[in-house]
Amino acid sequence: MALVGIIGGTGDLGTALAIHLAKKHEVLLGSRILEKARSTVETVRNEKNHPYLLDRLKPCENIEVVERSDILLLTVPHENAFETVKNLADHFRGNQVLISTVAAVAKKGEEFVVDQDSSGKSFAEKISETVPPTVRVAAAFQTVPANILYKEKEISADVLVAVDKEATYDSVSDLVKDIDGLRPLYLGSLKLAGEIEGLTALLLNIAKRNKLKSPTLKFASF
Repeated sequence: MALVGIIGGTGDLGTALAIHLAKKHEVLLGSRILEKARSTVETVRNEKNHPYLLDRLKPCENIEVVERSDILLLTVPHENAFETVKNLADHFRGNQVLISTVAAVAKKGEEFVVDQDSSGKSFAEKISETVPPTVRVAAAFQTVPANILYKEKEISADVLVAVDKEATYDSVSDLVKDIDGLRPLYLGSLKLAGEIEGLTALLLNIAKRNKLKSPTLKFASF
């Protein structure tokens, strides 16, 4: 059982992932402010009333999350993602997996667009250049509807994973499969992370134009 940490885990996706991952792992839910993490964990425990959350879901500051966890998920808004990791860079202990769930989406007029970095690199690539070299970075979970996970509704969705090393993919894949209804699919190297980060904008536009609720990805093979 790996120790899983969620950096900036007080938002919708962070709490949704925590509920499911805590079924099989101890989960540290992090925030820059400890009291915010404590309040979020208390709310989740009260709303869900699952006994396992009392033992396996713990509030922490982001620094402690980074120092202790084996597998880390970054679930902060894309505007704050790089700065958050930069401020924590000295606290990674190394030999860890960091999964960026960052979705590069912004609103432009009536449409959602991909908010690309001026460097042309994906957020996952920039994060990989910021953390110690022994921290293996992946991109995943950008297309998973957080509200469906949080409500614990039945789901059948694919999770695209971009990562440089196959061994790292195996670790991410195992974590994805720990959530019932999610299937990991290996997209390719971290250079393709930008393709995943932009998919959220695509899904939001489809949802708006076609009156769909919580669309996600599911690939079929014929």
